[in-house]
Amino acid sequence: MWTPTPDEDLERELRAALARPGASWVSPPKPVAVRGRPGHTGWLWGRMRTAEGAWLGLATVHQGFFFERPLLDWYRAEQLRVL
Repeated sequence: MWTPTPDEDLERELRAALARPGASWVSPPKPVAVRGRPGHTGWLWGRMRTAEGAWLGLATVHQGFFFERPLLDWYRAEQLRVL
């Protein structure tokens, strides 16, 4: 299966986000959709367990138009669905 290769800017953002304690890379990145948001799809790059025990997923999500730059953000695990 094809997986994306991050450009320099995204690579820098990913490294900074995944430098947090408890964070780890997902390799290879997994395709995901955001639950309850039609057309919001992207790639899961990392995960992190919070001090409270909740799981978060670090994903780049396209919000409708695939060719626009995706937004990199942390999402609660229950918000993401692996495709």
